[in-house]
Amino acid sequence: MEWGPAERAVGYTLLELVAVLTLLAVGAAAAVPSVRRFADEASVMAARERVTRTLLRGRTAAVQVGGSVVTIVASPATARVSAAGTVLHEVPLGDRRTTVHLPSGRDSLTLRFDALGLGRFTSATIALRRGEADAALVLSSYGRVRRR
Repeated sequence: MEWGPAERAVGYTLLELVAVLTLLAVGAAAAVPSVRRFADEASVMAARERVTRTLLRGRTAAVQVGGSVVTIVASPATARVSAAGTVLHEVPLGDRRTTVHLPSGRDSLTLRFDALGLGRFTSATIALRRGEADAALVLSSYGRVRRR
């Protein structure tokens, strides 16, 4: 069958499709490390903010009920606020790939706030890591928090 001027073949050749798919694959492969790094950084920052928010809740609860305890557990990574033996708030600090490193290799860190909302503990640094990303919180002995 011969093609006339009005009956021209329409579409793409297999070679053109393979070339386009190859270019898309190369572009996607180049973007994957950036996306993974962004996900790691976002997870670590979210975990850091969860710890900060939990410390704030602990301080607020201490003023309201006359004292509270904030416990940060390394594995599974959780933070908990309790007062008068009752758990008021508990939050996971990230997914299974986000790790919490407490000072001196401890498994948990207990922070006590008095009725004025002042901390009663030694200064500590909490490190959070996932992949190549890391963040830290420095807690002063009175309960002030500095993000790093």
